[in-house]
Amino acid sequence: MVFESLVVDLVNRFLGDFIENLDKSQLSIGLWGGDVVLNNLFVRENLMDEFDLPFKVLFGNIGQLKLKIPWKNLYTESTIALLDGLYIIAVPNSSIAYNAAKEEKAAWDAKQKDLAKIEEAKKEGSRKKSGERSKARQLC
Repeated sequence: MVFESLVVDLVNRFLGDFIENLDKSQLSIGLWGGDVVLNNLFVRENLMDEFDLPFKVLFGNIGQLKLKIPWKNLYTESTIALLDGLYIIAVPNSSIAYNAAKEEKAAWDAKQKDLAKIEEAKKEGSRKKSGERSKARQLC
């Protein structure tokens, strides 16, 4: 069916970085209900490589991925993805080297984020105090 081929191409385009090639035999579509069900998907081995984690995926399988797509309200409602039966075999990744510069940058960014939150809280506090002062002046 042409529609199934189109859905397979779309899923491969958006989920292709995470799962191995999908074919029509793994797909079940409930068109009007908005359910797209994908069965027996294989997770790519390079799934976690970009995150520099101390482990890598040796094998991964997703028993069922169910997408609930609100066809009638695509722009106003969320698409829901449900995973059932996620199995991953992970092994230590000895090829990851400690990157001190990257670690320092992450720590610096976290500190800057905390400082921005503190500054925002101070501004909010001063706004509240000035609002209370103006109310007190109006009452007098």
